[in-house]
Parts: sequence; structure tokens; C-alpha cells
Amino acid sequence: MAPGRTRQMTIMQQKTCNLWIEKADYRCVLTTGALTSEGAAIMDSATAKQAAERFADLDVDLGRLLASRGNHVHLIRQGLVSFPVKQYQWSGLNLPIIKRSGKQLQTLVGDAKTLVPLPQCGPDDPSREEIAEALSFLPDNILLVNHT
Repeated sequence: MAPGRTRQMTIMQQKTCNLWIEKADYRCVLTTGALTSEGAAIMDSATAKQAAERFADLDVDLGRLLASRGNHVHLIRQGLVSFPVKQYQWSGLNLPIIKRSGKQLQTLVGDAKTLVPLPQCGPDDPSREEIAEALSFLPDNILLVNHT
């Protein structure tokens, strides 16, 4: 950066809404790469638990994708996408994984309206602001959602 110039921070669009009611082409479910001994995905985030209640056998379908293709963004069902935020169930939120997930999501959804819930951050996790900054490269059709 040239001397005397300041870096302008770009923060991606955010919206407070209900993930399941807001009109969108795609909704993301925050996930980890963790599987049960039976091969089902461990649905431990709030959005993952809600999705599992709404869609039968979602944990089994996502588990198959994780086992065969790894801890990446996956189209689980029509309009429903996994969005990895951790490597393991008990590890903290991981900015490199979140950023990688953002890039994969952008490739998957193109210009379709997509909602990405902000994760609940623990004391040792990156802040919501740091997560938003890490995803600031995403286009305006992908919104960070403060899920109500």
C-alpha cells in the first residue's frame, strides 16, 4: 500500500432475519467435519439442529457427503447447503476454513440469493466482526444473517 493511503475495509452485507422464512435461493447450515460412529454428520450448531428437525435424514445425507468428499461446502438438498466453520466438533471456529467455505459457496451458488448464518462465537473464537471481514470478498447476493 502506498504511503499516506488508508485501507478501506469492506464488510459483507448483513441482515437480521429468520433463516427459514426469509426469501432466498439457498440457505446455509453451519457444519463441522465430524461424523458419528454410524457415519451421520454431527449436527451441533443451532442452524444444523434446526435443519435436522425440518428435513428427515439430513444428518445421514450430509454424513455421506462428508465421508466421500470431505469437509467442504455441499449441496445437501435443493436450496440447502453445508457451510463448514470448524474442522472438528470440539475445535473452535476456524477463519481459514470459513474463508475457504465462502469461496466454495460463491462457486456453487453464483448470483443466487444465499443466506449464511453468523455462528455463535465462544470466548476463544474469532469475533463476528472478524468472520464478516474474512468473508468480505463475497458478492452482495450472499448475505450474512443474524438468525432470529
